[in-house]
Amino acid sequence: MGIKIIGAGQYIPPGFEGTEVVAARLGIAADDIVRKTGIEKRHLAGDETASSMGHKALADAIERAGIDKDEIDGVIVATFTGDYLYPSMALKLVQSLGLKAGLAFDLMANCAGMQAAFENARALLLANPKMRVIAVVGIAKQSPFVDPNDENSAYFFGDAAAAVLMGSGGAAPGAGFLPSYFNSHTKNYELVRLRGGGSSYPHHSAALRQDSKALYYEHTGLGVWKEVVVELPKIIRHALDDLGWSVDELDLILFHQANLRLIEYCMARLKLPMSKSLNNVAAIGNTAEASLGTVMCDAFRAGHFGKGKKVLLASVGAGFMYAVTPYYDH
Repeated sequence: MGIKIIGAGQYIPPGFEGTEVVAARLGIAADDIVRKTGIEKRHLAGDETASSMGHKALADAIERAGIDKDEIDGVIVATFTGDYLYPSMALKLVQSLGLKAGLAFDLMANCAGMQAAFENARALLLANPKMRVIAVVGIAKQSPFVDPNDENSAYFFGDAAAAVLMGSGGAAPGAGFLPSYFNSHTKNYELVRLRGGGSSYPHHSAALRQDSKALYYEHTGLGVWKEVVVELPKIIRHALDDLGWSVDELDLILFHQANLRLIEYCMARLKLPMSKSLNNVAAIGNTAEASLGTVMCDAFRAGHFGKGKKVLLASVGAGFMYAVTPYYDH
């Protein structure tokens, strides 16, 4: 039995902030931001909730897949910016969409979250023949946690949601999602973090007076760059070697949309032309767990996951966890 993508949806909130606006607020040149990151604007959810964005993305996926919502047996949400610390966003989506899904939970692997969710969903579908469709949803409402005056983070992050429907019906054995490759590399654990709300930094006045920075993303961009440009190509090569695929066989490689220049650098390290990647980070910014899902949605609608196509998904999450997921519909 194989596990394939049967539908994909996304929601990008209409409000946005252009790089020129961010640059003016920070007192730096817009051209410098674009040269460094490739990001020209980031979309902001405003009064919309994380769950409402996830609802719209999943509803879009269901409609485009042409299935009944009652066919969804499970929902796995990748997020660290849910409406509440708990209950889960997955249960909220079951409620808001009126799903009959019995399985619903969140997981947190930061920007590698959707790939961790794909592997969980793949294993569940293979293990339980009564389950036929699982929705994997990535949700990022990051704007409340970004200090608008922090030069290290203000121009990177945006809000979005994406949904991928994974199904077991009609796929050839071993087709579609293949086992993922993961690697945890914790030497630089503290380089990207959000401490506020954790049990060591609870949201009460004394803690916030002690360390107000704990409320916001702390992001050391140069350190992240140095970490990722070494480790991400390394795990991609390991996956290719293990699969017996040459890099030239790849039809497409889709990255977590962190930074266009970082993607360009990794593609150069792999000796692949940018024409073998699809990217949206320039238009919507780094949308964390939603970012891989949004670009997968674009690729799926364009036919890049069709028969005979060899696709790699590659992400890195804070802390750091690296993930590579092969997809081959043979």
